[in-house]
Amino acid sequence: MLNFSAPQSSDEPVDMLDLASYRTPHRIVTAELSGGSAVLRWSDGRVSQFHGIWLRDNCACPACRHPKALERRFLLIDEPGEIAVKEIFLTVYGDVEVRFAADLAGNMHLSRFSAAWLREHDYGDEARAERQHQPKLWSGISGFELPSFQYKEVMESDKGLHAWLAAWKDYGAALLRGAPAEPGEVVKIASRIGPLRPTNFGTMYDVITMPNPNASAYTAMALEPHTDLANWQSPPDCQFLFCVANEAEGGSSVLVDGFSVAEEIRRTDPETFKILSTREIEFRFQDDGCDIRRRSRMIQLGDDGRITAIRFNNWLRTAFDLPSAEVESTYQALLVLWRALRNPRFYVRPRLAAGDMFILDNYRILHGRDAFNPNTGRRHLQGCYVDRDFVLSRLRLLER
Repeated sequence: MLNFSAPQSSDEPVDMLDLASYRTPHRIVTAELSGGSAVLRWSDGRVSQFHGIWLRDNCACPACRHPKALERRFLLIDEPGEIAVKEIFLTVYGDVEVRFAADLAGNMHLSRFSAAWLREHDYGDEARAERQHQPKLWSGISGFELPSFQYKEVMESDKGLHAWLAAWKDYGAALLRGAPAEPGEVVKIASRIGPLRPTNFGTMYDVITMPNPNASAYTAMALEPHTDLANWQSPPDCQFLFCVANEAEGGSSVLVDGFSVAEEIRRTDPETFKILSTREIEFRFQDDGCDIRRRSRMIQLGDDGRITAIRFNNWLRTAFDLPSAEVESTYQALLVLWRALRNPRFYVRPRLAAGDMFILDNYRILHGRDAFNPNTGRRHLQGCYVDRDFVLSRLRLLER
């Protein structure tokens, strides 16, 4: 005897139990079966293939996905026998209805999928490439200037906040101007996005000259471009650097697009790029309260070869611990990277005024400063961090 499980066939629009809003101007023209997979042909000519096991695993009916928690409750591991699609139809709304063959226990299942949801989750090569976010490299923009936003529009408007965070996502950095030049304001701004991430410097830190500094940032010396906390296993992703006062002579900032630098090295010097992206060196921070160290590649890649992070901080770099045959070539690669980081093609040199703030992708943008004279005026910056997960979550919520 065959037992037919929910949902029953219906001409109602499909609810995928997904809070994101999916839309597509394209419609499904035909839906067919081929070798156990669903093959969809779209009005723009695209052909999408979905395996039967993938469709069964992603059924959004209340029996397979909790209608309140929105989490999968279907246990693929307990499914008896091979999963096979028996029939596929288009509904009157242009969505997809899939009937699965009976399993060993005689149970059948029907699943329904929104056309827009399937378009968004198409895992064909073309579709995945289309969805992949492409960072906008500074070296590809003539006369690049840092995107700039006003404090009022970011703090009082969701539209302004979205534009600011979208610029951070695209360019790795954006400028906020016109905030109250008061200590602690950086926390108010960052908290509009998500909870702050504490480090060994606290939840918020002050960048001022100190008589007994435990880091180079707390001196008046020039700082070479660097990423923060390169000595951590997972350095903080999103950095906020706020100017309370900048009255001293000197102290202009420098921001470098590390992705532009890395892509240039990949194009012009593949062997050096290979060294930078495969060999690990150690970074370390030490003071009376902690000793945090981490070995890592200076250029980090995803499985598909995309550059995902730059990790460079001369202040935290320790003695190379490498096979003897690799020491000199690693030094040469380091110097190639360092010289490129000083190339004007890849950086901007803004000077922060009181009430200005950078938002930086610490995995992409390196920051530094010129030396300054603390006897000529006050220079006081404050900083904090928010994890990338919270920043991207805020962006997605705003886009709903």
